[in-house]
Amino acid sequence: MRAVYGSRCTTREMRAWEVNSAALGVPTRLLMENAGAAVARFVYEEFRPRRVHVVAGTGGKAGDGFVAARHLATYGVEVRVYLLYRRQLVHHPDAVDALRALEASGVEIIEDYWRWGGGREWLEADVVIDALLGTGVKGEVRRPYSDVIGALNEAKARVVSIDVPSGVDPDTGRVLGVAVRAEATITMHCVKRGLVEGEGPRYAGRVVVANIGVPRDAWLYIGPGDLEVYTPRRREWARKGEAGRVLVVGGSIDFYGAPWIAALAAFYSGADLVYLAAPEPVFSTIYSPEVIPVRLGGQRLRVSHVEELEPHLEKADAVLVGPGIGLHRETLTAARLLVKTALEKGKVVVVDADGLKALAGHETPRDRVESLNGLGILTPHLGEASLLLGRRIDDSLESRIRAATELSRRLDAFTVLKGRVDIVAYPDDRYRLNRSGTPDMTAGGTGDVLAGVAAGLAAQARSPEPAALLAPYVTGLAGERSVEEHGRAAPTLLLREVSRILAGIRYK
Repeated sequence: MRAVYGSRCTTREMRAWEVNSAALGVPTRLLMENAGAAVARFVYEEFRPRRVHVVAGTGGKAGDGFVAARHLATYGVEVRVYLLYRRQLVHHPDAVDALRALEASGVEIIEDYWRWGGGREWLEADVVIDALLGTGVKGEVRRPYSDVIGALNEAKARVVSIDVPSGVDPDTGRVLGVAVRAEATITMHCVKRGLVEGEGPRYAGRVVVANIGVPRDAWLYIGPGDLEVYTPRRREWARKGEAGRVLVVGGSIDFYGAPWIAALAAFYSGADLVYLAAPEPVFSTIYSPEVIPVRLGGQRLRVSHVEELEPHLEKADAVLVGPGIGLHRETLTAARLLVKTALEKGKVVVVDADGLKALAGHETPRDRVESLNGLGILTPHLGEASLLLGRRIDDSLESRIRAATELSRRLDAFTVLKGRVDIVAYPDDRYRLNRSGTPDMTAGGTGDVLAGVAAGLAAQARSPEPAALLAPYVTGLAGERSVEEHGRAAPTLLLREVSRILAGIRYK
C-alpha cells in the first residue's frame, strides 16, 4: 500500500496538490521558482553549456523557463529567451512575475515568432530548453507552436523539455499532431503518465523527476485543491438529468430517517434527480418534494423488489444501497442482488450501513458479491470494516490504513473508512487521508449524509473516484461550519452546508 503520491500522477492530481500546497503556505510561485532552478541546475551540470536558448509560450511552463533562464545566467551561461508572442500576452500570474524577475536580470528577451522564427539563430545554441506547452495543452498543436516544434526536432542543439515534451498529451502519451523530441525531460514532483505511456517515452528521452518542494500533506491529505479539481461543473445551458440521476434503496418498517437523509444529501450535493425506493411505511410519516418516491410493497426490502427496480436501475447513474434496510435475512439477500444487478448494468454503486453487512455474507453463489468491478464505493465504520474482513481492526491509523486498502483490493472498490481521520483507499493499494470534520459528527445520520453525498457526486461525475475523494472532505467541512454557525452538526444542518460548499465551486 502507498499514499497516492508515487512514481506517476495525472495532471488533475498535480493541479490539486499545487492548490493544496498553496493552502499549506507553499505558494505556486515558489513551486515555479524551485522548478526553474531544478531545470537550470540539470542543464548546467549535465551539459556545461556556453549558450542556452529558451523557447517559451505564455503559460505556466513558460514561467518555469523564465526562472531557468535567470538561474542559468547566474552560472555564467550566455542565455536568450525567445517568446512566441509579445510579452504582454503571457497570461499565467506566476509566469508574469517570473518574467518581471527575468527582465530585471538582464537576460535578453526576443519577442514574437513572426519576427525571429524565419531565421536559424534561435537554434544556434548548445542547449535549447522547451518551455512551450505544458500540462494544460488541449487539442492538436497549431501554428506557430507546430512550426517551432518542427524546427526544434531538426536542430543540432540538445533539447531539454520542462515537465512534458510540448505536444505530448501529459495523461495519455498521445502526440497531438507534432511533439518535441527531447534528449531529457525534467518533470516536476512526479512522473506524468504521458511520459511512460503511449508514444510519450519515444519523445521524452531521459526522464528526471525534480523535487520542487510540494509539502507531504498536500498530496497525503484531501484538501481545497481536490475540491477545486474534482467537483463536477454545471454547464450554463445544462438540461434536466445532465447532472446525474441517483437511486437510493433503503428503509424499512423499523428505520425511516436514514434513507431520507441519504436521498436529500444526494440531491443537495448537486444531482438533478433523486429517487428513493423504499417500503411503503418509509413514506407514511416523512415526505420531501425534492425526492421522487418509488414505493415498494411490504415492510422491508424483498428479493422480488429487485426485478421491480430494474427500470429504475437502468435510468440511474449511481445507486446507493443500504441506509436503514435492516438485517432481515431476505433483505440482505435482496441487497446483494441489487448490488450485483446495478454493477452488471455498469452503474456506480455506493454501499453503506446494513448494505455493508449484506456484502459480508451470501445465501447462494448467485447472490454472492465477490467484486465491485472498480465501480463501487464502500463507506464502513470500523466495526463494519472488521465484519467485512472477518477480523477485529484496532483503531490506530496504521491499522485502519491497512484495513481500508485490503478491503478495496479484495472487493475492487473505493473504500471510505470513517473515523476521526478518514481513509480513502483505491482499488490499486493507494490511499489518501481526510482530516476535515468535528467530534460532534458522531451524531446519528452523519454517515447517511456522507453516503448520499458520495452517490450524488458519483452520479454527476459518472465515476467513483471523485465521489470517494470529495464525500468525506465535503461532509467534514459541512460539519465544521454547522458547529461554528449553529453549535451542532445535525444531519439536516449538514445538508445546507454541503450544498453551499459545492455550489461555491460548481459555478466558478
